[in-house]
Amino acid sequence: MKLALHITNCDYLSDYLDMGVEMFIVAGEYGTYTTEHFSLEEIEALQKRVKHLYVMVNGLYDEHELDGLFAHIDALSGLSIDGLIFQDFGVLEYVREKGYHFDMMYNPETLNTNPNTLNTLSTAGVTSAFVANVIPLAEQLDIKHHTNIPLMLQIAGVQYMMSSKRALISNYEEASGKVLNHQPGVLTIKPQGLDFTCYAYEDERGTTIYSQTRLMMLDLLKQVRDFDYLYIETLFMSPSEAIETVHAYSDTLAHLDDLLYGKYVKEYEQLLHQLNIPMDRGFIDEATIYHLEDVKRRDASERNQ
Repeated sequence: MKLALHITNCDYLSDYLDMGVEMFIVAGEYGTYTTEHFSLEEIEALQKRVKHLYVMVNGLYDEHELDGLFAHIDALSGLSIDGLIFQDFGVLEYVREKGYHFDMMYNPETLNTNPNTLNTLSTAGVTSAFVANVIPLAEQLDIKHHTNIPLMLQIAGVQYMMSSKRALISNYEEASGKVLNHQPGVLTIKPQGLDFTCYAYEDERGTTIYSQTRLMMLDLLKQVRDFDYLYIETLFMSPSEAIETVHAYSDTLAHLDDLLYGKYVKEYEQLLHQLNIPMDRGFIDEATIYHLEDVKRRDASERNQ
């Protein structure tokens, strides 16, 4: 079990290393769903300092981007990084054709919801994967116990909600004639009639929306210990929040098998709540309303009417 961390800068890298973080994830030039990108030179320098480094090449790419994308992958192959995080199967096919030896970690955000799909994809070159965080914990655990490749589970940080290739913020400003008050590229929104707030981020590849609330699974570490990677998303975190969050999880993990585990959970939960950052359980306590078998039965019933 490795603690994995998506970082947007290297300001506190030494602290993270001291805390026992083994796996670091960064976005390169063709990474998406992130506010920061690392140059090849920065990736190379980072690789020399950390134990395991993965680069996000996780967009869905248009044909006009392919030459640049493939050149980027070629350049990454010359660095000693461990793997690529991807969702476009064009990335996987290119890596296979070139014979590159990356760990190909499949992350289509919301689609990895059953073990059968992942086991089938493992025969096509997928060597590890994220488990979707929009399903209950019981189903996430079932996927882990019935999948034959290493799996990553998010345990903390903002949660992906949706994305579009359209420039939704800019298009709204143009159509409405309004100039929205926000940080460059990032807008905080509250859906009408709902009681939660979201981050909307726009760049040249479109718009992505994340929850402002942070996922909190500190007291569930014993239940999810069988996952190969436990992932902390630091996107939209201040430096102090990121340090406190990583410290809380790494220190608690260090006491997973001793009598102090409950004490550490309680103390660090109180500390994180003192940051006054909204936290929730995401979907882990929710029940999946429709299963595949339910849909098949419904479709068969409708055909017979």
